[in-house]
Amino acid sequence: MNHLHPSRRATASGFTLIEVLIVVFMIAILMAIAAPSWLAYLTRQRMRAVQNDLAEVLRQAQTNAIQTRSEQRVTIDIDMDTRVPTVLVNGTTQILGSSNIPEGALTLRNSDESITFDYQGASPVDEVPFIAIIEPDNGATTQRCVIVASLLGTVKAERDENCDRDNLTDELLITNND
Repeated sequence: MNHLHPSRRATASGFTLIEVLIVVFMIAILMAIAAPSWLAYLTRQRMRAVQNDLAEVLRQAQTNAIQTRSEQRVTIDIDMDTRVPTVLVNGTTQILGSSNIPEGALTLRNSDESITFDYQGASPVDEVPFIAIIEPDNGATTQRCVIVASLLGTVKAERDENCDRDNLTDELLITNND
């Protein structure tokens, strides 16, 4: 009776080595295309976090100066041990940005070492405009900055060409006074 039914051969299912290698190769190509964009996105987010924190620290120092009717001094620095942007406000050190900034990922440079807000929240004429520039250490041309643009202590967050001291126009300084 076995002769009446043709024999069924067992079929092998699965992927060949070549098929698996092609899929792995395609995934590697897609990752190579996506990785630079992802790293640039992370850098922009870190720069934005430092910029927002720095602007908030300056505004808070200005508010504290007015409320306590005392001078508030803000000094911006890079912690040389951890290479993380920090700020010193009346003896208290605060880390800018999130704690996941890799060592040496960002550079923070400023026009002056520090800025002082008097009891009215104003800044001395020789300290204005105060510009703190945040830029990546990887040589990218993008940058963000925080500018104290007027004697009244107006704090403004800017980016790219607006961060250059030579590009600070009277229009920018006047609109910040409003």
